[in-house]
Amino acid sequence: MVIRDEVVGAAAALSAAEGFEAVTVERLSEDLGVPVRDVSEHFGSDELLQQSIVWAGADVFDKAVTKPTNDAPDGIERLRALLSQWVDYAESDAYRGGFVGGAADLPDHIRDLIARIARSWIETLAGNARLAVEQGELPPGTDPHQVAFELHGLVQEANWTFGVLGDRNAYNRARAGIEHRIGR
Repeated sequence: MVIRDEVVGAAAALSAAEGFEAVTVERLSEDLGVPVRDVSEHFGSDELLQQSIVWAGADVFDKAVTKPTNDAPDGIERLRALLSQWVDYAESDAYRGGFVGGAADLPDHIRDLIARIARSWIETLAGNARLAVEQGELPPGTDPHQVAFELHGLVQEANWTFGVLGDRNAYNRARAGIEHRIGR
């Protein structure tokens, strides 16, 4: 009998190597050397199996980025802590790009799930920027969603610049941009 985490791990590895479309109950049962029913017992469809990869990635992100900042006060300090954890995570060997950069080319059910998770993350950033404005930590009239957009863009650009251009300094540039945008 195969456990759910083994199936998700094998699905994530297969997806990274061959894409989401390669992840099927039948393929994983073959790769894991178990009957199809052992895999389908955990996931009723290929779609649910593929979505489990996204949720597993979201859980890893939550543990690496969000949870360590739970004690930071809401507002600018939490925003700063979230961004620091995010850049550190993105720069680490634990994270190597993921599938979000090519989300437009993913199957609809995967792209929509990634969009839902990304919107939630952006709202977390914007919510803390809004609190920072209300608490006088950012200038009055600052648009919290613009702040979230810019900060999100800095980290995404660092991922792209490192991943495509191999520029390890990209993460330090993101850190400098974050400091410039939200101040010290």
